[in-house]
Amino acid sequence: MLITEAEIFRGLGAGFMNELSEAARVRNLPADRLIFEEGKPADYLYLLARGGVTLYIQQEGSVNFILDAPGSVFGWSALVEPNIYTASARTFRPCQVLAIERFSLERIMERHPREAYQVMKRLAGVVSQRLINSYQEILRSRTQTQEAAPSYG
Repeated sequence: MLITEAEIFRGLGAGFMNELSEAARVRNLPADRLIFEEGKPADYLYLLARGGVTLYIQQEGSVNFILDAPGSVFGWSALVEPNIYTASARTFRPCQVLAIERFSLERIMERHPREAYQVMKRLAGVVSQRLINSYQEILRSRTQTQEAAPSYG
């Protein structure tokens, strides 16, 4: 997968894309490899080239997101203060990812404010969709719990 194929970067200026391509590092990861951990410093933004990644939050319950579409972005906390990962990421099958170091990406975005605006706008859409998915998961969970509760009436 080329970085230009990722929805978050599609159609952006050539100068921005050239710098971004130079900054991206290909990582080949085996199945069941922890990529990053919730609560740790967010040093990289990732794009899935191939394979599968589970994003998960485990507190008093758990929320899981499956990413298996090439171009899926994760590790977006690298672009949002306080730059701490809000979830953990683990491969569930062998993966190839593109990793872009946070400080490199910030410098590129500072040099290309128009493209930076588009990236952040698209990133907000990704975060929004995952929030909606979380709400739906919580509601499904509550419905299942209520259905399983015994009736004492």
